[in-house]
Amino acid sequence: MDFAPTEEQRMTCDVARKFFAREFPLARLREVEAQGLGAFMPVYRKMGELGFLGIGVPESCGGGGGGWLDLALFAEEAGRALVPTLQVTSVVLAGQALLTLGDAGKQRERLRALTAGESVIAPAWLESAEASRGPALATTAVMRDDRIELEGIKRYVEACDVASELLVAARDPDGNARFYLVPRASPGLTASEHRLTSLERVHDVRLGRVSLPATARLGGAWNDWLDVVDSAKIVVGAWAVGAARAALDMAVAYAKVREQFNRPIGSFQAVQHRLADAAISVEQASAMVRYAAWLHETVGRCSRDAAMARLVAGRAVRQVTHAAMLTHGGYGFMEEYDIQLYFRRAKQLEHIVEGPVLQRELIAGEDVSDGFRV
Repeated sequence: MDFAPTEEQRMTCDVARKFFAREFPLARLREVEAQGLGAFMPVYRKMGELGFLGIGVPESCGGGGGGWLDLALFAEEAGRALVPTLQVTSVVLAGQALLTLGDAGKQRERLRALTAGESVIAPAWLESAEASRGPALATTAVMRDDRIELEGIKRYVEACDVASELLVAARDPDGNARFYLVPRASPGLTASEHRLTSLERVHDVRLGRVSLPATARLGGAWNDWLDVVDSAKIVVGAWAVGAARAALDMAVAYAKVREQFNRPIGSFQAVQHRLADAAISVEQASAMVRYAAWLHETVGRCSRDAAMARLVAGRAVRQVTHAAMLTHGGYGFMEEYDIQLYFRRAKQLEHIVEGPVLQRELIAGEDVSDGFRV
């Protein structure tokens, strides 16, 4: 099966790579580290103007159409440039949730704003450090005088600092998991910031009897949300593959110019084998991610394959950035060198949306009829 990009896909990737080289060099990433996602928003809006944010969103909802493989290939270019994963948060997760859980007709204007980069929706469904496939939610939603009141705590909310709305998961009186669109400026909603090792920001959000109109509730069920999560994992996997490719390229380039004992270190077998293993990891992850994207596009739900792609890609970016750091030696830990930017984000890319432990549980626990799978 050939997943080599088509000519149109190559052109899109080429345009994206040139755009990120011009608009989001690594010096700009350092500004985002220091100032937060607000420093990234001008670039994000330009991504919307060029149609990058609309890949995978129907044209009727303001997107550019395209398939999941198109989106995965673009995500590789974004990952290569270490572009913040705001697109995954706001469009791939929240935007697809609007399409899946809500009435697409009623949400059309909101989706147009998301794909244009004019607004951001931050999903808030985690209540512990590790994502869960079950709707065990402590956050509650209660009807009071024809309005909904939310109460509870959400943790590790990404993009909360630039979001106009939050997509909050809560348990209704019947015990069912539902999703609600909550304006960021709602009375009773407070957020506390935490910094990750990548210097990116996440927030813990407290909902203290936040009052909403009944129209804030989306339809759909928890399993529909899991389908959205599975599709997002494929895109995050592609982001990780792109970051791993860039780290490998940097390590190879450094090995060619750094000399020891009057020879480039790339001439030593130990360095060659380490980078060869890293290259194999990248290609394995790329194949898995592209296969999962194709399968999602053609068949639909593919929880097992999405979990495999997510797990392999997360492991690849961690292994490859580690190999790249070893190749750079002590210089790799210096802030002046770019490779540390990739190394510090590897663990985050391995855990974003869902972590590796949960992926292994999904792969091992799925019932199959052919008897050949785990």
